[in-house]
Formats: sequence, structure tokens, C-alpha cells
Amino acid sequence: MKTAQAKGGHLRCWASRAARALAVLVLAGLAVAAGFVLLPLPQGLLTQSPLTSLRVLDRAGGVLREVASPDGHALALPVDAPPPQQLVQAFVAAEDRRFGRHPGVDPLAVARAVRDNLRAARVVSGASTLAQQLARQLVPRERTLVGKLQEALWAVRLTVHLPREALLRAYLDRVALGRDVRGVEAAAEAYFGRPAWALSVGQAALLAGLARAPASGDPSLCPEAARRRMQLVLQAMGRAGFLDAETARVAALAPWDLVSAVHPFSAPHLVTELLRRRASLGLSQAAEVVTTIDATLQRGVEEALRAELASDGRIGQAAALVVDNATGEVLAYAGSADFADVEHEGQNDGVRALRQPGSALKPFVYGLALAEGWTASSLLSDVEWHLSTPGGEYVPRNYDRHVHGPVRLRAALANSYNVPAVRLADALGAERVLSLLHEAGFASLSQDAAHYGVGLVLGNGDVSLWELARAYRGLARGGVLGPLVSVLAARDAQGQPLPVPRELQARRFLPRDAVALLTDVLSDEAARAPAFGLDNALRLSFPVAAKTGTSRAYVDNWTVGFTAERTVAVWAGNFDGVPMHKVSGISGAGPIFARILALAMRGRPLRPLVDRSRFQHVRVCALSGQRASRHCPSAVEEVFLPGTAPREDCAMHRESGTGPARHSVLDVGPDFYAWARTQGWQAGPWPEEAQAEGRAQLLSPEDGDEYLLEAGLPDSAQSIPVRVRPPPGALRLELRTEEGAVLQLLPPFTGRLPARGGRHRVELWLPGGTRALASADYQVRGGPR
Repeated sequence: MKTAQAKGGHLRCWASRAARALAVLVLAGLAVAAGFVLLPLPQGLLTQSPLTSLRVLDRAGGVLREVASPDGHALALPVDAPPPQQLVQAFVAAEDRRFGRHPGVDPLAVARAVRDNLRAARVVSGASTLAQQLARQLVPRERTLVGKLQEALWAVRLTVHLPREALLRAYLDRVALGRDVRGVEAAAEAYFGRPAWALSVGQAALLAGLARAPASGDPSLCPEAARRRMQLVLQAMGRAGFLDAETARVAALAPWDLVSAVHPFSAPHLVTELLRRRASLGLSQAAEVVTTIDATLQRGVEEALRAELASDGRIGQAAALVVDNATGEVLAYAGSADFADVEHEGQNDGVRALRQPGSALKPFVYGLALAEGWTASSLLSDVEWHLSTPGGEYVPRNYDRHVHGPVRLRAALANSYNVPAVRLADALGAERVLSLLHEAGFASLSQDAAHYGVGLVLGNGDVSLWELARAYRGLARGGVLGPLVSVLAARDAQGQPLPVPRELQARRFLPRDAVALLTDVLSDEAARAPAFGLDNALRLSFPVAAKTGTSRAYVDNWTVGFTAERTVAVWAGNFDGVPMHKVSGISGAGPIFARILALAMRGRPLRPLVDRSRFQHVRVCALSGQRASRHCPSAVEEVFLPGTAPREDCAMHRESGTGPARHSVLDVGPDFYAWARTQGWQAGPWPEEAQAEGRAQLLSPEDGDEYLLEAGLPDSAQSIPVRVRPPPGALRLELRTEEGAVLQLLPPFTGRLPARGGRHRVELWLPGGTRALASADYQVRGGPR
């Protein structure tokens, strides 16, 4: 008996000790749990940045593209307003009816779920509160008993430390609602095309019904299931006192106004570039980036590129940039005609690609010359020139394969003659030219001056369309380079502004007065007519300063220009480097430029490019560029910066002889004597025999010449060159056709005749003469049409 009693005593003692140990463990566990719950929340736990999608917007707030976060498409509710009431009520009624009346875990809901699940012998009900669901999102755990306990502790901890509204907001920003969407703001946009605050009661109930099983409740794919869930949520809202019966009935019958799922991707090259440089631009934490893009203009530019390429089958691709001169904001950015065009490598970005710009760099060299004392009437030499370089002899050629003798600076630039441009670059020095281009923002010209040489003026270094647009905008601003801006603002997930770096600091690269004179030349339609004709792609209904460029073998061509308000830059070519068939800047990129600039200027008041009253106006000889005298047969008005106009009269046209034998003669000077002889006219001291003979000659067309019309070109685009050896002292001649037309010829006595099929005769006359000095019969044959 004693033994049994002793054993019973031992058992009671052991049980007592075990109970005390268990109580200690429980108390310790509760203490640990309490300590855990009372710990401050980890810093950054509720940060939205890793979760929130990045939305790239145009300047008016339209979505260019939304880039999903690792967890899907997500948007935070606006931070400057409380969460929308109808959404709060719908989710509370559907997911956590006692929200705000429990510590984060609802014991009544747990007991109800256990009862329902035991009765059904399977899981038919859950008890997770909003705080538990949020904890599951923030600190995911395994779906085990231990994991559920940890989740519960986190839910209590969140409830202890977060105000009711903050906890609700955090949940509503993260809840998964189907279609790879997280958060009610993103869901409202995805399903209804509107912000969350604008949702109706029925739409809010529909979203709340998606929370438990988003895939099976999609209103587009499973409308009946979605409607049943919505009605259950409306009933729950009624039981919770959020709705009266009539409001719930109306909400259940109201249309959903669903929108089709869309994933916009506008201005794709700019968006891609911003995403590529997201970290370097300081946008890693950005949830929203507002760009400078004008959506309407962007669409117009893309349509213009496609239309122009469709009309000219010789061009495979094109790119364009439109910039606001006042702010530097990029209003349109098209890196190709079609981002989705795989055949023509449409995802390549022609705005950023480095390519040879041809003559598009010439204005900066001429601007440097004007800053150094040259004037628009300074005489440049356009005769054959052999230049020794480290790579061997270099002989620059003009685009038209002709030389033009003495040319004024205005004519040389406006007609894009290569020979005088290279001579000018040589006179200035390759180092100074390269330095000026660096100051103008062409950082891609990374080699030294010896590498490029004077050929830099003809574009033998690679630059980007972005750099060209930025530099020409600098010309539009009077010689001040400033950054191009593609991002107006950026905000993080909390709506706080983020700093947006600028690509460079503003700096002056040319004097204002020199740029004003340069702009006057670049906008002179009459000056560019000899090379491009009066009716060309750069002739618009408003003033525009522009320059074309064509790289070697027609691989790339460009047109860049500006009005007072806008700068437009266009590249045309092929991304694979295949040459185009005789497509120049004026015929390839030029029409695209004209179309886009007209779009960019639509509805804008027109302002003059240059105030010409700032210049001194002087009549100069069209040939020598010096002050015109009474002996000059042709004079033009030229403009000069104050104090730079020529003081001496023209030395090329002078008077010779005395008394009745007095007459005017032309002396182009020793630098041009050889060239003058190739043109068939004596332009120096007259040999006595030449004065005695006094004969004129038609060098082109000559008697018996035959010409063939080129197939594929309209007759109006084909002509016959006219060259004349004049009689001594002649200052003006006339070429008369058999139809009665008269072509006036002035020194250097060249011109063009329309090419029309058939036999023709022309005669050379002195004005008022009694007989023809020379004549020629020629024939034009029609090619295969």
C-alpha cells in the first residue's frame, strides 16, 4: 500500500512539475511573442518601390507604357487622400467583418471556420483577417502550422503598430486581383479604365469578390461566377450596415462597364531608352515618370515617317526628333518608322545610333568662320584642290561633281559646296573645328583632330541624331548649348518627387551675332536655289533655317533645321548600312523633315528667325562679294554685322581703255584664271588677239550633240547644261530658243535648258544685237519609258 501511495505521490509530483514547466514555457512563449509583437516594424517593410509598377506617362498624363513589378502590374492609391470608402467597405465586409475590433487575429472567425470545416470534412471556410493577408504578402511563410502561427504573430504586430487607415491602405495596395494585377488602383484601371476613387459600389464589390480566387472570378472570362461573388459581397455589405437594401439592389443590376485589357506601348524608342538608363538617370525607385512627349505630335510624326517611306521605296528606315527650343523638351521621339517592323530592324534606335552626318556639320564650321571675321560675302575658292594628309593626297569633290570658281560664303554654305567648306576648315585648322564641335555637344567625336582632319566638315566622324538636334537647337538659341529634356518629373511609390538629372550644363559655343548671320544664310531660299531649285523640300510656308547632309555612297542622309519655336532633326537610311540609290538629304530626309516641321508648327504663331534690322545692308557684286560698282553687271543685297561690310569696290569688274575705246572688262584674279579657261571665257588681262577676234562660242550644247532622257525621271526634272565662251568685254548674253524663249546669261555664263524630246536649235545673242554670235543644233531622244 505504501508503495502504491508512494508511486501516486511521485506521479502527482511529476505532474505538478510538468504543469509548472509547461506554464513557464507558455509564459515564456507569451513573453517572447509579446516582445516580438512590441518590436518596432522593420524599416522599409511597407516600402512600395519593389512592388509598384513603373508607369511612363506623356506630358498630359496619358500612359505610354506600364512596366510590371516582379509581382505584376501594381499601382499605389494616391497618398493625398484616404482610401475610397466604397472599396474599404466592400473588402472589410467580404474579408474581415470585425476589422478594427480584434488584435489582428479574429478568434470568433477562427472558431467559425473550425466548426464549418469540421462539419464539411473539408476546408470550406477561412479565417484570415486583412492583417493576416497583409502579413502573408510582406513576410511570406510556408503554409504549415508553424508558418500560420508566425503569420498570426506578424498580423498582431502590424495591427499594434499601424493605424487602421495605414493598414487598410497597405492591404489594398497589395491584394492580388487577377490579370497579373496587384492593388485596387491597378485593378480599377485594368478592369474599368478608371481610377479607384471613381468606382461605383457594384464595381467595388466586384473587385472585393476577386480577392479569394482571382482566376476563377474574372468578369470577362467567368461573368456568372463574378456576378455571384459580387452579389455575396453586396449582401455582406448590407449585413454590415454599409448599404441599405435598395442601394444593394441597384448596385447588383448596374452594368460593370468593363474595358478590354490593353497594354499601351507608345513612343517605344524613348521608353526603351529610359528603361535602359533607369539607374543612371536616378529613376531606380521611380513608380511614375512623366515624359515631355506630346502624344498627338508623336502619333503624327510616326505616321509621317511611315507615309513618306511608303512613297519612296528607296528608303528602308527613318528616325525623327522634335524639340521645343525654349525649354529643350523633346516633344516627339521616333527611333524608326515602326518599332514592330522586324524586317527593317525597327527596334533599332535611329535617334541614338552613331552615323556619319555628311554636310550637316558644315554650319558649325561656317559659324566659327563668321565669329573669326569672315562675312557672308567673303570670297571662297571652289576650284580643284589637292591637299596632302597623313593618309595621302585628298581631293574634295562637290556633290554635283563640278567646281564653281569664286563663290561667296553665303552661296557656298547654302548650296552645300564641299570644296570651299574643306578649304575653310583648313584655314581655321582641324583642331579648332573639332574643339568647336565638342563645345556644341558632339561628344561622340572622341578621336583627336589628326584622326578626322579637315574632312570633319564633310561629316567623316560619327554623331547621333540626338546630338545634331541638340546642337541645332543651340543655334536657334543664339549659340547657347543646353540639355535636351525627356523627363518632366518622377515620383516614387509614396508620391514623393525624385530629382531628375540634366545631361549637361548650358554653355555658349558661338557668339550671338555670328549665329544670327549664320541663321540668315541657312534660311535664305534664294541662295540655295542654284543647287536645290526654288521649289525644294526646305521651302515651307514659314521661315526655317535648315541644312541637309548626305554621307558617302548615299548610306545616310539627314535634314536638320529650326524655326524660332521648334527644332526638327531627321535621319533616313538603312540600319544595315545598305546604300540608297542616289537618295540625298534634300530628296530623302528633306520631305520627311518638311512634313514633320509643318506638324510641329501647326497652330503656332509665326515669329521671324532673325531681326534683319540688326545688320548693315550693302549691295555687293554677285561674283566677287565686294562692294558693287557701276561696272558690275549683277549686284545683290548682302547683310553684315555692323563694321564688317567691305569698303573697297569690286576689283573683278573694272574699266579698261580711254576715250571711245573705254569698255568694261572682267578680271577674276590669278587664283581663278585656270578655272575661267575651263569655263570657256577669258577672265583676266585680255590678249590683244582675243580682243581683235572678238568671237563667242557655245561650249554646251554643241552643234550635233545628242541627249537621252533618263528613264524613271519626269521630264521636268531633266535639263541640259549651258556653258558659253563669251566675246571680250561681254557682261550679259542671251540664249534664244526656236520657240522664242530667252535665257539670260550673266558671268560666269552658265545655265540650264529644259530637256524636251526632239530636234532643237539655240542661238547666242548680245542683248540688242543684230545677229547671232553662235548657234547649235542638238537632239533629245526619249529613253525607254
